[in-house]
Amino acid sequence: MSDAGLWGLIVAMGVLTFALRGSFILLQERVRLPLLVRRGLVYVPAAVLAAIVAPAFVQLGGELDLAVQAPRWVAGGVGLLVALKTRSMPAVLVTGMLTLWAVQALLR
Repeated sequence: MSDAGLWGLIVAMGVLTFALRGSFILLQERVRLPLLVRRGLVYVPAAVLAAIVAPAFVQLGGELDLAVQAPRWVAGGVGLLVALKTRSMPAVLVTGMLTLWAVQALLR
């Protein structure tokens, strides 16, 4: 693919992404989502976070390296407890990352 073709593809993807995201803002008064869909959208941030974080806890091939996995499990456990207690996504992110960094620093 030529440089011009690659840049054209990048620009087209950017415009499409902007149009899709902007459509929710521009059309929100004209199009009313069903109640079931609106209820489901509340869970999207938690589902996306789980989809991003979950692979870090699973060892799919090879041997389990506890030096790598243990800090992740500790941080995940702390994040789970904070989520159950506060129901705050920013609190989960901050405490989970701080816990991960602290445990990694202690194991060095």
